[in-house]
Amino acid sequence: MDAQFNNPNNGSENNPNNDNPQAENGVLNKEQTSPAGNGTSEQQQAGQGAYSQTQTSFAGDTAYNNGQTAFAAQENQNNPQTPFAGNSTYNNVQTSFAAQENQNNPQTPFAGNSTYNNVQSSFAAQKYVSYLPYGFTPKTFEEKKGIRKAALITGLSVLILMGVSFFWATAYFFVMGRLGIDYNRALEIVSDPAVMQVVQIIISTLMFSVPFIIVFKANRISISETVPLGKPKKGNRLAMFFIGLSLCAFANIANSYAGYFFSSFGINYNVDYGENPSGIFGFLLSFLATAVVPAFMEEFACRGLIMGILRKYGDGFAVLMTAAVFGLMHGNFDQMPFAFMVGLALGYIVVQTNSLWIAVAVHAANNFVSVAFTYLLSPLSADIQNLIYSLYLMAALGIGIAAAAVSGKKILSFSPETTESSFSKKCRWFISSPVIIIFAVVCVLQSLLYFS
Repeated sequence: MDAQFNNPNNGSENNPNNDNPQAENGVLNKEQTSPAGNGTSEQQQAGQGAYSQTQTSFAGDTAYNNGQTAFAAQENQNNPQTPFAGNSTYNNVQTSFAAQENQNNPQTPFAGNSTYNNVQSSFAAQKYVSYLPYGFTPKTFEEKKGIRKAALITGLSVLILMGVSFFWATAYFFVMGRLGIDYNRALEIVSDPAVMQVVQIIISTLMFSVPFIIVFKANRISISETVPLGKPKKGNRLAMFFIGLSLCAFANIANSYAGYFFSSFGINYNVDYGENPSGIFGFLLSFLATAVVPAFMEEFACRGLIMGILRKYGDGFAVLMTAAVFGLMHGNFDQMPFAFMVGLALGYIVVQTNSLWIAVAVHAANNFVSVAFTYLLSPLSADIQNLIYSLYLMAALGIGIAAAAVSGKKILSFSPETTESSFSKKCRWFISSPVIIIFAVVCVLQSLLYFS
């Protein structure tokens, strides 16, 4: 507010008892007459201000009021009874007025770009009322919009991820062709187990980093603030690690029964994961490609970024939706159930520890067990391999149950939710997003290709 304006009986703000007050950029009062402009009168003087008498008010470049009439413009005009306005709106004691300045007197409210009231009426300038659909409160409507936006960001990220996995093969054969290598020879090169592991390391790193970073940055989401990279909470680190391994073991058992389900109906569902490279060098490549890189990159993208933008709408909701996306992106029915259950376990660990690192350790350990058993047990018969692996799963389950029992009930609960929307509505808003639907359809169609 640049100035304070008063009615004819009050004088200036700083000299309430002065009959002839003087002010700059303010209001000067005289009982009978008042000039206006940039000069000086015999009775009153003001610089770029305004003068008023008992019947009339005048203003230059602003708005003024007295007991009877309001006048505002960018000109010097006035009469005793009629409000005059130039490019503005004016009021008397019965009306509110809004313009580009905040000023008041005892009779007439005056303000700029806001809402004004007096005894009889009110006026609002540039004031809008948001539309709320039926059945929504302001908070639930904002929650729906936020979940829809999070679904869009997630869907775009994973669709670009799938695009990278499809594009690299086209790019590879194009480059090999330009180098004079025909299709069959190019296919033979990339089919080598060691080369495949190197390619998997490169492609996995690109798939789970570049698309997510681009989409999240484009939406002005801070990656460092979204991904929980701090130290895990003290007191439950080791317990959460063993509970995580136990849940992964349970997922392996459930996935085995899913395979038996297909076989019982005579359905052959065969996913070719390729051969493993031999020797120590082959083991190291498999370890990097299967255990290390997926543990870091998939946890960064899924439990870090995706779950990070969903947690504000509830931890349980975030864990479930992230696990669903994580399961679908594996692209085959052989891994989808397993990946979904592992996603639930890893999401639960991140919520409980408020850190990504225990989930990374569990993910890496679970995949390492698979790689180690493949290399160490390969000389043994299939029955012996199955027996040893079953014993490991039973041991992991037992240790996980013991860790949960020792930790107590507190470790098995989520923090209270602060959202107003129900759990089912939040899930429906996320799943029904067009980009999530497109992503799910593409994943299911891709999975159908493995039936034979």
